[in-house]
Amino acid sequence: MSSEEILKLVRQNEVIISLLGRMAFTEDKVREIVTKKKRADLRDKYIEGYNACDGTKIIKEIAKIIGVDDSTLSPILNEWEDVGIVYEVHTKDARSKYYKRIFSI
Repeated sequence: MSSEEILKLVRQNEVIISLLGRMAFTEDKVREIVTKKKRADLRDKYIEGYNACDGTKIIKEIAKIIGVDDSTLSPILNEWEDVGIVYEVHTKDARSKYYKRIFSI
């Protein structure tokens, strides 16, 4: 399979995941999940961090956007993954994992 075909399949899968996500979650429900139990002054930062989960940023970068430590964000990303609003994307060498949101809020 050529790299062009692989990229096409990856994009196709991303579209499918986004569409399924929209069927399962409303924007308000995702916003509620992202900001649940967060301090009022950090809710907008968590939304910004969630939206930064575009498949190109590692935990450290997302944590910096929110203004928290990696150790604080890691279990939150695991929770978001368990709920189904983000998923892991790995590099070819599998050394780094990135996070991708189902859709922006």
